[in-house]
This record gives sequence, C-alpha cells and structure tokens, in this order.
Amino acid sequence: MADMFTLSSLRFFLLVLTSAHLTSAQYVPPEALVEPLKPNGIRISIPDEPGISLVAFHVKFNDEFNGLEAGTIARDVVREKDGRWTYEDRSTRLKKNDVIYYWIHVVYKGLGYNLINQEHRVTDFYDYKGQRIEPDENGDSGNNGLQPCVYSTTKLFDPAGSSSRHPCAGQLLFKEDFRDLAQLRRMQWTVVERYYFHDRFCCEDYEFTVYRDSHENLRVENGLKINPKLMKNEYGDTFVREGNLTLAKCTGRYTTTDCFREARGWYILPPVSSSRINTKKSINFEYGRIEIRAKLPRGDWIYPLLLLEPVNNYEGSSLETLQIRIASSAGNPVLRRSDGTDISGHILWGGVTELDPQNPKDHIDANRGTKYNRELWSDNYHVYELIWSPDRIVLKVDGQGYQDKLVNLPRDTPFYLTLGLAAGGLSEFPDNSESRGYTKPWRNVEAKALYYFYNATDTWYRTWQSGATSLDVDYVKIWAL
Repeated sequence: MADMFTLSSLRFFLLVLTSAHLTSAQYVPPEALVEPLKPNGIRISIPDEPGISLVAFHVKFNDEFNGLEAGTIARDVVREKDGRWTYEDRSTRLKKNDVIYYWIHVVYKGLGYNLINQEHRVTDFYDYKGQRIEPDENGDSGNNGLQPCVYSTTKLFDPAGSSSRHPCAGQLLFKEDFRDLAQLRRMQWTVVERYYFHDRFCCEDYEFTVYRDSHENLRVENGLKINPKLMKNEYGDTFVREGNLTLAKCTGRYTTTDCFREARGWYILPPVSSSRINTKKSINFEYGRIEIRAKLPRGDWIYPLLLLEPVNNYEGSSLETLQIRIASSAGNPVLRRSDGTDISGHILWGGVTELDPQNPKDHIDANRGTKYNRELWSDNYHVYELIWSPDRIVLKVDGQGYQDKLVNLPRDTPFYLTLGLAAGGLSEFPDNSESRGYTKPWRNVEAKALYYFYNATDTWYRTWQSGATSLDVDYVKIWAL
C-alpha cells in the first residue's frame, strides 16, 4: 500500500484542494482508467494533457470516502510516463465484485482541481502489461496457484525480442474486442504512421499506401474498421503529383522517406491512405494459436493485412522479407492470372511468405494454402485461425482446416501481430492479371509502378463501393499451445 500523509500535512493539503476546487471549476480532470491486476495489484491512470504537473490518487476499498480524506492509498505522481499519469502497486489484493472508491487531484496550470465521487466495481483483471486476463469456466481470472502449470512450447518475448519465458499450455495470452479507440492506442497496440513505398527496390511489398494515425482511416465502431481513402479527395487533385507531406506522428525513421515525401515527376506521393496497427509493444511471441473474426475488404487492388511479422525485421535483415499470413484475399471480385487461374476475392490464402519485388512470386503458388468459396470472402464475417508450432503451420477458416504444412522457420525468432489494409504493391498481384476486362495497370519490376497505378485511378476506384472497402475486425485472440 502507499505511504500515508501526516495529519498536519493532510489538513493543509485538503485546504488547498478545497479552495482550488471552489475557485477554479472550469477545468475538469480526465476520467481515470482502473485496472485490477493479477496476481496482485492495482493500476489507476489518467491521460496526459498539456498543463498537468502533478496528479494525486486517493483510493479506498469497499468503504466510501467521507469527504476529501486521504484514503487507504494516497500517492502523488509528479511525472507522466508513456503519455499517462499512473499509480501502480503490486501488493493490493482484490477479488471480483470488490468496489474501488477513489478521487483524483490534478494540478493543471498551477491550480488544483478534483475529480470526486468515483468508483469502480471489479469485474475484470489485467496482467502487468495491461492485457485483460480471460476468466476460466469457473469465472476465475488467472492461475490461482492451485492448478499445475504445464509449460507450453510457446515463448513470450520482451518488446526488444531479447529475453523470453514459457507461459502455461493453453493460456489465453492476448484478447482484443475493440471497444474503445483511445484504450487501443494506449494499451496494446501501436498505430503505424509511415510511408512504405521507397525510391529503391528491395525487400518489402511496397504497397502504394501511406499509413496514418487518422480518424479518416482508423475507427472503432462495433469493432475495428480500417478504411482506405484517396489522398486527392482530402488534399486536392494536384496533391499526389505536386505536393509534399510530413507525417507528424511518424513511427518510422524520422529523418528518412519513412516520414517525409515530396512529389517529383513520376515519383509521386502514394495515392491511397490507410491504417496499420500492431502488437509490437505488448505481445511478441514464437508459436501459438491465433484467431481473428473479420470481414475482409472489397475493391480492386486492395487487400487485408492479417499477419505475423518478425520483431527484428529491420532494413537489411535476413528477416525483412518474412511474413506469416493468417488470412488474405484480393479485394478484386474478378481477377485471373494470365494463364486463367482464379486469384480473385473468391480465393482465401495464408501461410509463410517471403516478399521480393526483384523476383516476384505468385502468392497463390509457393509455400501457402488456398481455399475457394462460391461467395466472396468479403461478403461476410469469418473466423480465421492459424496454429503455428515448431515444425508446421495449420490454417483454418470457420473451424475447417485448409492447410497443414511442414515449415522451416528460424528458431528463437519472435513475431508480433499486424492488422491493416493495403493497396497495390510490388508482390501481391501477378503481372498481366485481368480484372473485369482490364489488365493490371502496373508491372511489379518497373520504376514507375506507383505512377501507373495512380494514372488508372478512374478505372479501379469505381469498384470501391462505400461500406465495402473497409477491413472490419470483431476480435483477436492469441493462445499458448
């Protein structure tokens, strides 16, 4: 438990708080996030705002406050961390249906303000990384020490991918049901903001997309929604060909073309904006079972990103080209290779893939499984599942398997989960593919690929129907094997 105030200090402190509260009521402190922790502890936090210099947390358990008293916990926090003002201990013991009463004092621009009469009933528990712990069949959240732990072959790694541990077999490691965008940003997910298409050919898919942390592209409305948008609709007709754009919240290398682009001749800006999020800051793992319920996007030359990426996939790394696709399907309702093979949105595929624009490969062939559906995979929600064990990959959709394949991936290599939506690129679509009477308007190995894709906007954009182009994700779950 936290240190207690002395009586004299408390009287003076309460006098200051009360006067500040009465004289300066225009500012309202932000709402707190309360997280009961397992095996023991509590975390209470508020988001940082410009002007906040101190936050004091006052907490009692199953006993209401009588005015502005100190409480069982009374702790001043004088520094924000990771964008939040946080009190945390790992000694408080809580059980389901306990009631946490609290009030918060915030010093904002030199004056004190109180958020009073707050309470939180304990229904859920979280681990120390902020991940919700799924209750078992008896409603218990987490191992209570009575059940023996059989260690899994799954490994959990720290964010740097250096140290690891083995969780219990069958343990739910990660769950996200996308209820709140603000909590998504601050808790489990990194929202990527960067360019991917470079003025060089190397290793990634180099989709013709700029990823942004923008409400235009990323929303939580009955689940996660990632929407592709035309840049010219937001910035004007000439912007892609003549403009420049610096990404203010860039997550790439800030002094490089990851973060800044200026159009020059045929080297234009990406014509499509979208979003991409990942779990790199919250869960990095090797082996496990991943389940995603999602509705895939529809529209020519767009496709979902439901995949695992290596933590250490930096430029020049041998892992830079490696992905494990949980599920993918072209947004094109009609699409055939030059030999007539169907690669449209009726075809689902997944598995291990290596992207190499200098030596393009057909994603349908190579080292991955496929499944045909009479309906488009974008017509409805489906449950996509990947089981990754030390020597094999199993793929399922709606509980039915469609691949069980031996794999040879580097050992002790942590991956993180990525969700997103992309357009175009240099590896996703085979050259000379035909989509409803027209040929793919760019070649994967040519320097002007992005430019030719943009010039055909009027052809492919009319297939992007409102409400159908988004990637919609209901939930994500990851278990240990």
